[in-house]
Amino acid sequence: MKDKFICLDIGTTTIRCLIIDSDVKILGSSFRKVKLIYPEEGGVEIDPTWLWENVVAVVNDALYDAKICSADVKSMGICTQRGTFITWKKDTGEHFHNFITWKDVRSRNIIEDWNDSVIVKTIRLASRLLYLVTRNGRYQAGSKLKMACSHASSRLLWVLDKIPMIKEEIQKDNVMFGTLDTWLIYKLTKGKTFVTDISNASATGFFDPFTLEWGSWAINILKIPSCILPPVVDNDYEFGTTDVFGSPVEISNVLADQSAAMLGSQCFKENDLKLTIGTGAFINKNTGNNIDCHLEGMYPLVGWKLKDKITFMSEAPCSDCGSLIEWMKEAGYIQNIADLNEIINERNEPEELFFVPAFSGLGPPINDSKAASGFIGIQPTTTKNKMMKAVMESIIFRVGLAYNTLKFSSNHDFKKICVDGGVSNNDFICQQIANATDLDVEKAEFEEITTLGILFSCGLSKGLWVNMADLNQLKVIRKIYKSDGNSTKCQEKMSKWRTAAERFSSWYD
Repeated sequence: MKDKFICLDIGTTTIRCLIIDSDVKILGSSFRKVKLIYPEEGGVEIDPTWLWENVVAVVNDALYDAKICSADVKSMGICTQRGTFITWKKDTGEHFHNFITWKDVRSRNIIEDWNDSVIVKTIRLASRLLYLVTRNGRYQAGSKLKMACSHASSRLLWVLDKIPMIKEEIQKDNVMFGTLDTWLIYKLTKGKTFVTDISNASATGFFDPFTLEWGSWAINILKIPSCILPPVVDNDYEFGTTDVFGSPVEISNVLADQSAAMLGSQCFKENDLKLTIGTGAFINKNTGNNIDCHLEGMYPLVGWKLKDKITFMSEAPCSDCGSLIEWMKEAGYIQNIADLNEIINERNEPEELFFVPAFSGLGPPINDSKAASGFIGIQPTTTKNKMMKAVMESIIFRVGLAYNTLKFSSNHDFKKICVDGGVSNNDFICQQIANATDLDVEKAEFEEITTLGILFSCGLSKGLWVNMADLNQLKVIRKIYKSDGNSTKCQEKMSKWRTAAERFSSWYD
């Protein structure tokens, strides 16, 4: 009998659960689309009651599909979208608000005020001077300190400002803060476990990767009350058991989604690159046990900490990717994803037409949370299909720009990048990313890379594999996309797109 694992992936677009055995065979699966709420301009939320009910349903459906019960499972592994958080009452469990997701940009005014404040400017200057004297990477990172909407820190400040009741309950020590992983573990263990895993904690914006603790600067300067924060634990911490699905199941591993995708892509070595193209697009570089402090507008992250061994990673994020395709569907521009192939195969080029994808602002290197989305270059001959192709090209250009930013700060000659995520199933996008980056784009046969990363994490913790080298034999490559001779043309157009993107900057002042 092979060991069986529940691999639960809570993303921004879907909740997905796979039952996978130790031979990496999918025995059962289930998924549901995440219901996002848009309460006002810039707001993106999730109803926690709806989310809990659907998480339970998805796991139960996957067990049913696998024709097993929870008693047949070795353990459960979880990965979640990062930066999405909630606060709730310690005594009753009642939440103060919906989940504020990582795509929410209502804190952009707070971010601008803080980034331009005397305090932050002083921190940057002092850190720059200290770095010149000490050459300590911690001070180099401090010299580039910048808050972003994707960080939970800024959105938590926004929540504390908008909901005075939370401050009142903090005075009574009756508030708990948690990113999605914290809240879910708390619910699954019926309040027995209140922790956050280190990979999710590192993406909040108030975690110190150098001390591996909540940053004292955030707690003191931003006045984030430490009493509401959960303890930070390793990814293979003993999270407890859950009997929500019947017989008790051990929760053995918890990871942030991009960390799980790094593991699933088998990017185990320093300088390995992976690109996840899902709701957003995220380029991650494995930096081993070193913290990369050179990236402008980016934040050092913890990839994972397993068996007391830590791996760091750096990241170039693009907030809008698959969300653009969902928008095209919701707006009626396309009926289904298959329509995109017809649009791509049309001979007509979209002229000098560009689309700027800034529903959640523009990340590195532009770093503008107040940028607007829009088309530029529309002419009388512009058709709907040309506009939709420009939207798809914007995904490629945004990824190419993020890669160039990461490459510029890295003293390494990259050759390939592993790609995963729903949008990576589009041959046109993968081919054009190869052209935009001059990298071999490697697509694995196993599509559910994030859940595969959960399985690897669980298996390593449970002794199914001794080390990560044992996992190399499991990798099967479906296709490698190489530059097809159109790199120069693609990169020239990407440069023009960058100019177009700058026209949409600071629109929401």
